[in-house]
Amino acid sequence: GPRARATSGWESLTPSELEVARFVAGGASNREAAERLFISRRTVETHLKHVYTKLRLTSRVQLAAAAATRGNT
Repeated sequence: GPRARATSGWESLTPSELEVARFVAGGASNREAAERLFISRRTVETHLKHVYTKLRLTSRVQLAAAAATRGNT
């Protein structure tokens, strides 16, 4: 059957969301992340919205801190 994914926390992020989170946590702008990942800025924004919701964060600063704590930068 289908694999169940966690609904919150780092384990809940899709591979694409995790990639976007890693770039943004490392200081990349949405535009830079989009260019590096060959996706649109709008897609980056959507992924970030999902990341913030799943990790219960509200800003890039919080994302960077959470990633540093977890070792994802």
